[in-house]
Amino acid sequence: MKRLVLLFICAFFIASCNRSVEENLSQKAREEIIQTEKDFSAMSESRGMKEAFLNYAADDVVKLRNREYPIVGISSLRNAFEADNDTASILKWYPLKADAASSGELGYTYGNWEYTGKDTTGKEIKAYGNYFTVWKKNKDGIWKFTLDGGNTTPPPVNNEEKL
Repeated sequence: MKRLVLLFICAFFIASCNRSVEENLSQKAREEIIQTEKDFSAMSESRGMKEAFLNYAADDVVKLRNREYPIVGISSLRNAFEADNDTASILKWYPLKADAASSGELGYTYGNWEYTGKDTTGKEIKAYGNYFTVWKKNKDGIWKFTLDGGNTTPPPVNNEEKL
């Protein structure tokens, strides 16, 4: 009977340690993903959307777009940015939430974005929306986004919704 109790205590201890390790991996991954998301947005603001998106995209990236077919793969994403040739617009965003798998290798974020550009007449325009991004840690331990999409929303009505 004592051995059975001891075995139960050992099993409970091992399971608790395992859960603690998984929670630590998940928390570390969430923090890394949030920082990566912030760095991604900062690069978009300072060096342009094209450079930022191509730098942070996984090779097998899928970019969902409003009223268009998805862009699949890094080459297609590069081609889409080349065809657009928009270097004056600014896209910035901020994650509101991040979560990660207990393995620490996959996670997601969602948040709000703000776009500033010019219409065909040269008049400045602003657009707002929400986004989601799925992040995957590559073999080198670098977070890359593998799925990204979003939608437009009305302009923010209070400071909590603003970037």
